[in-house]
Amino acid sequence: MLAALWLVEGYDSPLLRELAGLTRRQSTEARQMFDAVLAELGHPVRTITTPYDELPWRGYWEQIRWAVDQMDKTHTAYASAQRVLEVLSDVPDLWGPGRGTDLVDLLEQWNEHRDRRNELTDRIRTHLRSLREGDVPPLA
Repeated sequence: MLAALWLVEGYDSPLLRELAGLTRRQSTEARQMFDAVLAELGHPVRTITTPYDELPWRGYWEQIRWAVDQMDKTHTAYASAQRVLEVLSDVPDLWGPGRGTDLVDLLEQWNEHRDRRNELTDRIRTHLRSLREGDVPPLA
């Protein structure tokens, strides 16, 4: 269906025409052809050459790195910690290496103890800056 739509929109290649002619029962063949069709149309799929590129959490870790980088530039330490917690919650395999429970405890203390906010903000900063991608074990 997608291949036929691309043909209607003006994209054309021999493999795309062949893909458009496949039936639903030939879905395995269609999946196998898809990368070749994209390459033929000038949009090759990037090949993965290192195991690092295959790690599913890598894109999420970039979000953590960004939140820490933005801390005290455009975000408060508390806001950066909230963003990190969102990511850790989305990817259960990162909760442990990101020490999510400790971070939740820090934010709860920050909310409950107004008189200690400066100290707790410093502890939040220290926690966020201590997060290392290398602490994440290989995922199965």
